[in-house]
Amino acid sequence: IIQMNLLCNPSRHTLAFNTVDWVVERNNLYTKVIYRGGGLNGTIEHIIKESPLIEVYCKCHVIIKNRFHLQHQTICHAQPDMMNTICKLSMRIKENYVHIKKNGRKALWSIPDQINEGMVLMQEQKIVSEEETTIFDIDRDDFID
Repeated sequence: IIQMNLLCNPSRHTLAFNTVDWVVERNNLYTKVIYRGGGLNGTIEHIIKESPLIEVYCKCHVIIKNRFHLQHQTICHAQPDMMNTICKLSMRIKENYVHIKKNGRKALWSIPDQINEGMVLMQEQKIVSEEETTIFDIDRDDFID
């Protein structure tokens, strides 16, 4: 796949060719090195021969992806099935009444309002230099029609 083809058809459907994801191929290479098996593709000589090529293709792939802003366009995954997750989440919300305010309930973490914190800091410091307080005389002639 690596030396001859830039497109592959893993689903074997008509006109369903995809680009090879070289990051996945590199990870497969590392898996082969750690958990190598028998056969021609599992020999250390073959892996050493293929490894620079995979690294070069991976770097080319990253350069093209970054230059053409093709983020997350080269891996085709099925759409996530969130039905079970949403059902479990809604059951927990119904069981614990987390959407209703109860007195005495405390959160494990508190997220401070950073905008409010910044406003407080700006009001406390109130650093104003002499140059900023000077009054400018503006006449009618200063405006351009």
